[in-house]
Amino acid sequence: MPEAAPARAPLRVAMIGPVPHIYGGISAVAGAILDSELPSRCRLIYLTEGTRQGPLAKLASALAALWRLVSLLLRGQVDLLHLHVGDGSSFYRHMGYLALGRLAGAPVVLHWHVPGAGDGQDAGLSSGVQRRLARWAIGRAARVLVLSPAWAATLASLADQPDASRRLVVLPNPVDCQHIRPPEDPIRRSDVVLFLGDFSPRKGVRDLLAAAPAVAQQRPAVRFVIAGGQPPADVAAQAAALGAAVHFPGFVRGAEKLRWLQEASLLVLPSYAEGLPVALLEAMAAGLPVVTTPVGGVGDFFVQGVNGLLVSPGDLPALASAIVRLLNDDQLRRTMGQHNRQQALEQFATPQYARRLLALYEEVAGSR
Repeated sequence: MPEAAPARAPLRVAMIGPVPHIYGGISAVAGAILDSELPSRCRLIYLTEGTRQGPLAKLASALAALWRLVSLLLRGQVDLLHLHVGDGSSFYRHMGYLALGRLAGAPVVLHWHVPGAGDGQDAGLSSGVQRRLARWAIGRAARVLVLSPAWAATLASLADQPDASRRLVVLPNPVDCQHIRPPEDPIRRSDVVLFLGDFSPRKGVRDLLAAAPAVAQQRPAVRFVIAGGQPPADVAAQAAALGAAVHFPGFVRGAEKLRWLQEASLLVLPSYAEGLPVALLEAMAAGLPVVTTPVGGVGDFFVQGVNGLLVSPGDLPALASAIVRLLNDDQLRRTMGQHNRQQALEQFATPQYARRLLALYEEVAGSR
């Protein structure tokens, strides 16, 4: 009787990204991965290297991650390296991690979260140095995960390499449809317009507050809930003119975030640059329609009049009009919300995401 083949050792994957579950889209994606079945299917080592506690804390976090990565690579304990690359200093740090991984002979999966227009021209890179580094990185990574077909086209154009399209893999962000779900009675949602995001200019919160008076003129009971931390002075001053119509609950997560998602009538995210915003996916999972802008990967998954209403970045009259239209039409909101919930289950649910990511790991590791 032939002997059974020995069990294959689980893949050893080192993943580098920000503190999970704390802030921002990359943090949410990392948290979803760690909460999924993936860590039970491979030996996942998560190295934390992102913080918003100041430059010194950020430097200490990055150095600790770098030291641990070098230690793992020197001991031959990494079969694959997964890098969550964002904008700003994160971009440069992850170029260094990529170089170390390749030097050690470990294949690298580069997960592209850099926000931008994603329109085939804007890769979210502000300088020629960044664009040259990105071309180098795409050529060195075993796979580059992108959030939408638009981003795949953008990076393929940037790379200008014959085999770049083979290495670019579309993997939209995940959302936890099990815990984020519509309320039992969606009809009883309150007149709340919800914003989930930070206060950086690209997120468009100032545009939302500038459009708010026109909305309040037609819907006097409307409330704008701006969830994303403590507002900077200019945003607080802008909101002060609206009085009790604006509420800042701070950064919300868990049960508090779910409560606002279930109470709101719609979610608004008037961004100027994005990847594929987790806030929009969370709104979909909660059965909410959205008002947003077709930037980054948004236009690949959000259809005008189906998922919600799309407006051009910076178009304040169109933004106010879209919000008022949805607030005035219960049936339209209900239909869009039902569609969004179903689409979230089919395209973005975390279990499917984890299975696709594991299959990609096995493919990359198997072709070493």
